[in-house]
Amino acid sequence: MLDSALAISSAQTERRAALARAYALNPELDPALPLQLALALREIRDWPAVERLCRERLARHPADAEMAWQLSHAQWQSNDAAAAEATMRAVDRAAPGNPHVSAAIGMYLAEQARYDASEAALRAALALDPSMVEAAVDLADLELRRGAWACAWPRFEARLARNDREPNNIVNVMAALCPRWRGESLAGKTLVVHSEQGSGDDIQMVRFVPRLAARVRAEGGRLVLAVRRPLQPLFARFYADCVSIEEGPLGTPDYAWPMMSLPLALDLRPDELRGAPYLQADIVKMAAWRERIHACAPDARHHVGLVWSGSPTHRRDAKRSIPPAALAALLRLPDIVFHPLTPGRHDDVAALIAQGYRVCDLTAAYASGFDDVAAHLGVLDALVTIDSAPLHLGGALGRPVLAMLDHVSHWSWGNEEAQPWYDSLELFRQPRPGDWAPVVERVKICLQAITACKP
Repeated sequence: MLDSALAISSAQTERRAALARAYALNPELDPALPLQLALALREIRDWPAVERLCRERLARHPADAEMAWQLSHAQWQSNDAAAAEATMRAVDRAAPGNPHVSAAIGMYLAEQARYDASEAALRAALALDPSMVEAAVDLADLELRRGAWACAWPRFEARLARNDREPNNIVNVMAALCPRWRGESLAGKTLVVHSEQGSGDDIQMVRFVPRLAARVRAEGGRLVLAVRRPLQPLFARFYADCVSIEEGPLGTPDYAWPMMSLPLALDLRPDELRGAPYLQADIVKMAAWRERIHACAPDARHHVGLVWSGSPTHRRDAKRSIPPAALAALLRLPDIVFHPLTPGRHDDVAALIAQGYRVCDLTAAYASGFDDVAAHLGVLDALVTIDSAPLHLGGALGRPVLAMLDHVSHWSWGNEEAQPWYDSLELFRQPRPGDWAPVVERVKICLQAITACKP
C-alpha cells in the first residue's frame, strides 16, 4: 500500500512538472492548460502559486470565470474571503449574468459573516438558475443559522439533487434499493432512515429517530435505522431496530429517508430542541478503556480527549482544523495527558511527543468504531475538539466538551457562542478568520477550571 501511494505521489509530481513546463513555453497553446495547472497546484495546496498563475491568466482573459474561481479559492484558503469576493465581483463585471459567479460571491460573503448580503447574492444566483444546487444549499444554510427552519428544511432538500456522488455513495445505494418516501401511508410498510452525510451529522440527527418511529408505528408501519458500520453498535443501544448498511440485512424496504431530512419529516422548530444526552457508552468497554488509559499513563491526574483535525474531504476542513503547533499553550498544562480521538494522525502525534508533550494515542484499539470512541470518551475528564464528529459524540453522551470553532463555523452553532443542541457543550469562536490563539487561551483556562474540580 505504501509503495502504491508513493507511486501515485510521484506520478502527480511529474504531471505537475510537465504542466508547468508546457505553460512556461506557451501559456496560450492550449486553452485548457492554465486550469489543469491550477488544479494540479491546488492538490498540493500551493496557494501562492495558484494565485500567481490565475492572475496571469485573468490579466489576459478577465472574463474567465473558472480561473477567477480558482484564484478566489486560493484567497479564501489564505483567510482572505474579502479578496475572494472582490475577485468574483470583478469577473461578474467582465461577464455578468453567470449564476455560478453570483453563488460564489454569496459564499464568500457568508465567510465574512455578512449574512444579509450573502442571502441577496444567493437569491440572485437562484433567480438566474433556479436549479442551482450549491446556491440553494448555501441559502438553506443561512436560513438554518438564523432559525428560519420552516423554509430552510424544505430548501435543504436541494442537496439530494447533487449529481457528483460516487456510485457507491449511500444516497445512490438507497435510491437503487427503494424509492424515497414522499409522505405516502406507511401502514404495513417499512421505512428505512439511513446515513447520508458525515458521521457527526448522523450522531446529531439520530436523536429524532424515535419520534418519527412512533409516528410510523402509529400508522401500522416499521422504521428501520440503517447506518454506517462504525456507528451501528452505538446506535443500536439507542434504537434497537438498527442495522449496518454494509452488512444488513436491509431486505426489501418500501421507502427510504435520509438522516438529514428528519427535521423536515417532523416539521421541527428550533424551540423544540433539547440538549440532554441521549447516547450511552458500553459499560464493559468503558472498564477496558479505563484500564488502557491507566496503563498508558499511570501517574496522570487527568485524561483529556483532543481532536485538532477533521476529514480532509470536508469543504471547510482547512478552516475548522487547527495546526497542532497552535495548541502549545494547551498541551503545556501540567498533570494532563491528552488522548487523540481520531485515528491516522501518526505524524502529528509523533511530532507532539518529540516536543515533550504528554500525548497518548490509543486509537489503534478502536476495534468497534464509534462504540470504542464512546467508551474512551466515557472515562476521560473532558474533550477539547474542533467541529468534527467527536464533538457531537461527546455532546450526545453528556461529556464535558470544549469546542474550538472557526470564525463562521457550521450553521448549528449560530453566530455567537450559545447553542441548544448539547447541554454539556461550550463553544469558543475565533474572533477573526485564522486566529486560533485567543480560542486556545480561553479553552486552556476553562480546562484548568474543569480539572481543578476533579480529584
